[in-house]
Amino acid sequence: MKYPKKSKFCFIVTVIMLCVGTFQSVDARYTADFLTLGVGARALAMGGAGTALSDNAYAPYWNPAGLGQLTRYEVSFMHSTLNGEDAYDFVSYIHPLKKRGAIGVSWLRVGVDDIPITSLPVVSRPVGPTNRPEVVGSFNNTDNAFLFSQGWRLPTFRGIHLQLGGTLKLLYMSGYRSTNAIGGGADMGLVAMTNPEKSHQLILGLQASDIFTTKLYWNTPPPSADLTSHTETILPHLKIGVATVHSLPIFRSTLILALDTYVQNRGGSGAKSDVEAPQGSPVELHAGAEWTLFDLLALRIGMAERSGSLESVRHLTAGVGLNLRFVTGAGAGLDYAFGNHPALGGSHRISLRIRF
Repeated sequence: MKYPKKSKFCFIVTVIMLCVGTFQSVDARYTADFLTLGVGARALAMGGAGTALSDNAYAPYWNPAGLGQLTRYEVSFMHSTLNGEDAYDFVSYIHPLKKRGAIGVSWLRVGVDDIPITSLPVVSRPVGPTNRPEVVGSFNNTDNAFLFSQGWRLPTFRGIHLQLGGTLKLLYMSGYRSTNAIGGGADMGLVAMTNPEKSHQLILGLQASDIFTTKLYWNTPPPSADLTSHTETILPHLKIGVATVHSLPIFRSTLILALDTYVQNRGGSGAKSDVEAPQGSPVELHAGAEWTLFDLLALRIGMAERSGSLESVRHLTAGVGLNLRFVTGAGAGLDYAFGNHPALGGSHRISLRIRF
């Protein structure tokens, strides 16, 4: 029995969405939590719904399978601050391959630099007019992620364009008095889309993050001789994104609607001495819309919601983008995003994409 192509694609989407229910999760313990901040003002303005829309140099973070559709050299930059203190930066370079795909190298860094270290001139004496604290040095508290990604274009299957990708990531964190941690992990992604030449397109994005379980190993000494050094664990979690793209005659515009949903298995378990995390099912939802006028000006809005075992947090996002494209295929994009978090307040993020 033969089925219409659209019915087959919808069947694939339904099956993968049902797989979400098979993932067991642990409530967030904030291990390597900087990896959840998101990159690129376009996706952040759309509520972080970037799993299916990984069609630029931010693909190594959102979904490495998106590299399979990139055919030109690309670089991207993003800079922001968190709470007015943390520097939040991302840089990525994409190198196309001759045979169906591209590779990417990216660096994500979040940290506070030049934190002062103070001490008393006479440690044995209490603080007083003649024994005031003075700066004796400084240190940096940073979190780093180095991403090495590759994406491939697969043969078209019954009218569905398929892309596959993977990312190897190296994590490095440093803190006070040479305290540091190092670890590594891997992500895998898949993108499936209907014919991009048609006026209406459906895109499915799937990313399995930390598929082999990512561990962080700290150089701090164990609390006792019978224990090992402290470790932290990031459990596997699944992200699913669906997006629809519609070409509209009014203002020669394009409307994109995107939705991401995933369950974060944010385990913070260490070696023997760690306390077990409370049980919960922190499902995250990210939704956004983008309306691009004359293939030049993009208006975006979004919403993100995370439901944990204790509370639900929801915040709104918005932003604009300016896209420049040339007849040679090169181009550039400047994007701005604003996020209104109920606990952290407003944040502003600016990113730049260059394609040549």
